[in-house]
Amino acid sequence: MSGASVTSADQQLINKFARLHQSFTQIKEEIKELSNDLLNINEAADELLLLDEEDNDSIPFRIGQTFVHFDSDSMTSKLDQLREETEQKIKQLTDENDSSQKEMENLKRTLYAKFGDRINLESGKD
Repeated sequence: MSGASVTSADQQLINKFARLHQSFTQIKEEIKELSNDLLNINEAADELLLLDEEDNDSIPFRIGQTFVHFDSDSMTSKLDQLREETEQKIKQLTDENDSSQKEMENLKRTLYAKFGDRINLESGKD
């Protein structure tokens, strides 16, 4: 079999790509979970608007394994805060993943240029 041999520098690039890909996949899952949390927060805020006046005094909110009761105004404020924090975290993780993806593309170009079809850097599921 002819072709370029794998140098220590090449192996470091391959390992860097593998670490980036693993991190990218984990962050992608975390973004998915946070997006689901954001959807739940928005649904809770919508439900809060539909409550009767008599139900506005004591709204249970789960923190860990405990329920804490809030009034309507406090709960609205808490949900707004959670929404903002979740949106910021999603943006931060998305930016991080965009950066990782660009770096992975650069590594792919470099490694495919040297090894051609003798190396596979595709995940198989996207």
